[in-house]
Amino acid sequence: MNNEQATAKETDAGKWIGIGFFIGIVVAVLALEYYGFIQHSEKADAAIIDRFQLLSLAPEYETRVSPKESGKEGFCVNGYLLLRPTNGNATAGILVDGKNRGIRCRDGLAVSDQQAESQQ
Repeated sequence: MNNEQATAKETDAGKWIGIGFFIGIVVAVLALEYYGFIQHSEKADAAIIDRFQLLSLAPEYETRVSPKESGKEGFCVNGYLLLRPTNGNATAGILVDGKNRGIRCRDGLAVSDQQAESQQ
């Protein structure tokens, strides 16, 4: 009987270590949530403001653009194209494609990497 009781005590210690670890994780997550270290995104953070289309500037195509302003302006920050409304609202958003990949930009009208390689 002594051997069986000793084995049971070892099993209980392992069980309590596992339960203590789990409770520790839960308490840590609750503490991080309480003090604001876990940030939750809102629907407004990922809102689609407008849809855009690309007009070709190839010489064989006639491109017509409306003379009215769109109410938006674009600018380049850290190599990405950002858009913001011109109505004074300070909200700006990064322009992405259909797969949420950021649209890169450069200052001025630069040649693409492929064109630069072909010119060399």
